[in-house]
Amino acid sequence: MTGENAFRSSKLNMKKPRLGFFKYSCCAGCEFQFMYFQKYLLETLAGFEFVYAKMLKRGGNPQGPFDIALVEGTITESWQVDELKRIRERSTVLFAIGACAINGGVPAIKSTMAELEAERKVYRDLSGIHSIRPHSLDAYVKVDGYIRGCPPGERDLCEALSSVLIGKNPDFLEYSVCVECKLKGNICVLVAYDMPCMGPVTNAGCGALCPSMNRACYSCFGPMKHANGPALAKKFKLIGFSRDDIVRKFTEFGADTIEFRRAIEAYED
Repeated sequence: MTGENAFRSSKLNMKKPRLGFFKYSCCAGCEFQFMYFQKYLLETLAGFEFVYAKMLKRGGNPQGPFDIALVEGTITESWQVDELKRIRERSTVLFAIGACAINGGVPAIKSTMAELEAERKVYRDLSGIHSIRPHSLDAYVKVDGYIRGCPPGERDLCEALSSVLIGKNPDFLEYSVCVECKLKGNICVLVAYDMPCMGPVTNAGCGALCPSMNRACYSCFGPMKHANGPALAKKFKLIGFSRDDIVRKFTEFGADTIEFRRAIEAYED
């Protein structure tokens, strides 16, 4: 057998990594985004066996085992905790995908009030409601990586999937959106126009999409590690934004995170 034929034969005998995609409390936008990615990511997806993904195929086996599990959505019910732990046990690697799974996302807004109060705002009959305070996935299980965004960015999704295919640790960005703005040569909308831009405390990965369009970042990629939320909240206060406006900025995404809770507390100082 020639070298080329041997290579082709080895590729045919390679077992594709088994992938499962799971959803909890969210809009399912992450899985939609996953379906419609283009460019090189389609070739990446072809390297996986889709064992379970409700929006991608009928049936499937939610029991696994999985080489990689992608989980979207915030945990807001007790049964989700139990199921998530079972998925974790049956998965070699588990990635949280999207803002809801990583930092609570929009569903975490209800963490700013008592759970019973949130239930009464939505439901007339509470007899069948068994919700819990919203939390990200890593509050309950070990997470091997975070595919950030609302919806997730192509760069991080490709990085996560490629890392599984070639057996390496994923390399996710760990700096603020401000760095991406500088790399693009953008004018700072916070300094120049007094816009309430969340870029200084938001994790990169979007390519500074909103500031590049002269719009303030609204932090859909969530807080970066060690973000100085209190300093930004005080800056917003100096610009003239009200307490309610500032609270809304820091609770639209990531209301359940320490970094953004500290920012709200700093406003009272």
